[in-house]
Amino acid sequence: MTNPTTLLVPGAWLPPTIYTPLTPFLSAAGYPVLTLPLPSCDASPPHADFSGDVRGIRACLHTLIDEEEKDVVLVLHSYTGMPGTEAPVGLGKKERERAGKKGGVLRLVYVNALAPCEGFSLTAGGQEYPSWMRLDADKGVFTVSPSDAQRLFFNDLSEEEGDAWADTLRPQSAGVYTSTQTYAAWRHIPSTYVTGTRDQTHFNRETVNFFISTARLIEPTAFDVVEEVDAGHCLMISQAEWLAGVLRRAAGESL
Repeated sequence: MTNPTTLLVPGAWLPPTIYTPLTPFLSAAGYPVLTLPLPSCDASPPHADFSGDVRGIRACLHTLIDEEEKDVVLVLHSYTGMPGTEAPVGLGKKERERAGKKGGVLRLVYVNALAPCEGFSLTAGGQEYPSWMRLDADKGVFTVSPSDAQRLFFNDLSEEEGDAWADTLRPQSAGVYTSTQTYAAWRHIPSTYVTGTRDQTHFNRETVNFFISTARLIEPTAFDVVEEVDAGHCLMISQAEWLAGVLRRAAGESL
């Protein structure tokens, strides 16, 4: 029996290499792994909204599921929780089984990520962006300084490691943050929330609890698995082996 494919999508500003420390643990356990670069990161021209990210994720899922009839665990980090929640319309494993189709998304895994419901927007109510998100209005991008990246994204790594990873960040299309959610995949697909208790970005305990509790008010079975670890925002680096175990459980293993 073939193991499900793990599809990894990085968050805003981050290159796909952010998952490099994680993938050997999954591969060694017999899991096919695919990492999808976030289309709106370092895009030229920058994207006006999150639709390009939605299309990119959905196109990859279409290839894996419709063409190759594979089961997939979809892993979403940070901002990518928005397009990743929007993309899998009709691609859940149970939905496809009911339609007599093979393959599908077995589970969504949100890693320090947005987990929005329909109608959610980051700009609703005139909310302002944090000061560390530096807007270049002429170029239509947000950037993060290396010092802020070290402090916010990589605070659970050594200074040397954090500096090296901070240098890999790329400009992020600003328009994606104006998008409005129209579909919530966690209503239809089993979902896991992974939280690092030392996250210094938006994803503190209060924010994580808001997303999970709101989802459960709408769909009581939402986020039936919540995994917590003493780590920061990019725990796929600092807790790679631990996260691999989470993803293997998400795929159906008993560990």
